[in-house]
Amino acid sequence: MERKKKSMNKEARSFCTDRQTTEDLNLLGKYKTDSIFSLYNRTRTKGGEKLLETYFQHPLTEAAAIEERQRSISSLVSKALAFPVEEKELEALEQYLTSFAPVGKVKLFTEVLKRRSVALAGMKEEQDHVYTLLTEGLKALLKLRDWFRGTLTGMESGYLQKLTGRYSALLENKLLDQFEAHIAGDRLSVMQQSKYESFLRGDNHETFNSLLRDCYELDVFLGVAQLMEENNYCCPVILHGKALLKLKGAYHPGLKKAIGNDLQLDARQNMLFLTGANMAGKSTFMKTIGICCYLAHLGFPVPAKEMETSVYDGLYSSINLPDNISKGYSHFYAEVLRVKEVAKEVAAGKKLLIIFDELFKGTNVKDAFDATSGVARAMLDYKQSLFVLSTHIVEVGALLQKEAVGIQYKYMPSLLEANATRYTYTLQEGISDDRHGMMIIRQEGIFDLFPSKKLRYS
Repeated sequence: MERKKKSMNKEARSFCTDRQTTEDLNLLGKYKTDSIFSLYNRTRTKGGEKLLETYFQHPLTEAAAIEERQRSISSLVSKALAFPVEEKELEALEQYLTSFAPVGKVKLFTEVLKRRSVALAGMKEEQDHVYTLLTEGLKALLKLRDWFRGTLTGMESGYLQKLTGRYSALLENKLLDQFEAHIAGDRLSVMQQSKYESFLRGDNHETFNSLLRDCYELDVFLGVAQLMEENNYCCPVILHGKALLKLKGAYHPGLKKAIGNDLQLDARQNMLFLTGANMAGKSTFMKTIGICCYLAHLGFPVPAKEMETSVYDGLYSSINLPDNISKGYSHFYAEVLRVKEVAKEVAAGKKLLIIFDELFKGTNVKDAFDATSGVARAMLDYKQSLFVLSTHIVEVGALLQKEAVGIQYKYMPSLLEANATRYTYTLQEGISDDRHGMMIIRQEGIFDLFPSKKLRYS
C-alpha cells in the first residue's frame, strides 16, 4: 500500500513554470496566431483543441509518459491519415453521452416513453433534438468502425493497433449494423431508440466516454504528426537521470528560413554565458532553447535536427519582464524580485532550466556588473540545474573566465560591411566585443532630427 502511495505522489508531480515564462516564450493562447500553441494546433474538433490546451498547460515530468506520447505521435508520421469523423457528429455523441446520466435498462425505456408523452403534449422540439444527437452520434461510431476496419488494416502503428484492440469489439456490435441499414429509412421507433440508448448509456457508457476521449487525442496526435513531417522536426531523446540538454540545429519555429544552432549543457558546464550586439539574435536563441525544452516535456516533436534532454522539474525565464506600476515597482526592483523568486526554486534543489536575458538592465552599469557576476557564480553551484544568461556587460564575462569554472561562453556575431551591419545568427565561441549601438542610431537619423543642436558623437 505504501509503495502505491509513493507511486501516486510521484505521478502527481507537476511541471514548475509560471505565466511570466509562458508569455516570454509565447507558448499559450489559441487566439494568438503566432503562439506556439497555435502553431501546433491542427485539430479538427473542439474537443481536440481543448485537449491540446490541457497538454500545453500541463507538461509531463515522467520519462515513461513523455516517451509513450512520443511513440504515439511518431507512429502516425508518414501515414497520410485524415481524422475520420466530422466535428458535428463527434460533438453530438459527446453531448448525448454527457447530457444524460447513464441509467439501467428498465428506467431507460421508461424515460423514452416519458419523452414520447412529453412530445405528444407539445414538446416535440426537445424530443427531436435528443433524437438528432442520438442519430448523429451513431453515425460517428459507424465512421470510426469503418476507419478501424479499412484504414488500419496491415498498418504498423502500435498506437493505432492499441486503439483497435480497445474498441473493435464495441464497434462491431450488431446494433450498429442495424442502424446502418436503417439510416435511409423511417424515423427510429420508440423501441429502437430504447435499444440504442441502452447500448450507449447503459453498461457501455464509460467505455464510450473513453472512446470519445481517445478520439480527441487522435485528433491532436494526427495534427502534431503532420506538423512534424512537414517541417522535419525531431523527436527528442529522453535521458533518465542524467543532467543534459543537447540541441543540434535548433531554431525558433515561428521564423521562416530560421538558422539553426547547436548547444550542449550538462553538469560539467551547466551555464551558457551569451553575448552579442542588439538585434544579433540572442533573445531569439534563448527563446528557442526554452521552447524546445517545453515541447520536449509535452512529448511533442521539436524544431531541431537532434535533441537530447533530461526530464526537468520546471522551466523559468526572465526575458520581457515588465515593471509593476500598481505596486510601485520599478523595472529594476521587478528584476530583483524575479531573480529572488527563481533563486528560491533553484535553492530548493529542483532540477530546472533557467533563462535570464540581460540581467539587471534596469540599474547602473556598476551595480549591474556586480549583481550579474554574483548571481552567475552563486548559481553555478547547483549542478542539477542548467542556466542560460545573456548580458551586454561583456566585462562580466572576462571576470567569470578568471574566477569561475563550469561556464561556456558563446556569442551572436554582427559584421560591419560597407557601413551596414550584417547578422549571421550563428552561434560562435567566445565573448562578443561588438558595439554597434551608435552606428544604428546614426543610421536611423536620430541626430538629424535636431538640426539646431550641435550634437557631438563618435
